[in-house]
Amino acid sequence: MIKFINLIGIVVTTLSVVGCGSSESSFNTDDKDTNTNTELVFSEELLISESLKEDYLDAINSARAVTQDCGTKGIKPAVDALAWSDKLHHAAVEHSYDMVVSGQFTHSGSGTSSDRTATNTELGRGSSSSERITYNGYEWSYAGENIAAGTNVDTAEEVIQMWLESDGHCANLMNPNFKDVGMAMVEDGNSEYIHYWTQNFAAPR
Repeated sequence: MIKFINLIGIVVTTLSVVGCGSSESSFNTDDKDTNTNTELVFSEELLISESLKEDYLDAINSARAVTQDCGTKGIKPAVDALAWSDKLHHAAVEHSYDMVVSGQFTHSGSGTSSDRTATNTELGRGSSSSERITYNGYEWSYAGENIAAGTNVDTAEEVIQMWLESDGHCANLMNPNFKDVGMAMVEDGNSEYIHYWTQNFAAPR
């Protein structure tokens, strides 16, 4: 069985939550190739170092190692540690980059040139989370995504704590069905929220 779950996003400013939602916006063909930020360029420099991968993974697995109260999603017991996946990391980088450049905050890709999955596979619309994961080479049976953005949210510990305080994000983090994870933050001082995070979870086929 293939299942894709809990596409959840949250935006924060310096002090308060300003938006939260799980819906994907529809693709408007009038928006194609009208990116709002042309200064940030997609490159290998957006990928993180091995030491930062370990830091991200440690922060994620530290959260999973203890019981978490996920509010309306219930009390979630400690679960097994996740393994790092570069393929999921690449999908996360792609989407964070797209959100920065397009000026959108949604699980659906922008459908513009910064939405690499949509552009390179000629979807004719914004990419979905599952399509980005597949495009970046991960063959999944079960997958999910968390996104976040915030002017002062610039460390893995900060964004994970924010996700733990949001019921759906917390449930994703504590989901025992996931085996692998990749996470990325793309930063641009010219963008609305400066730091844009994507966290992709999956289990292989």
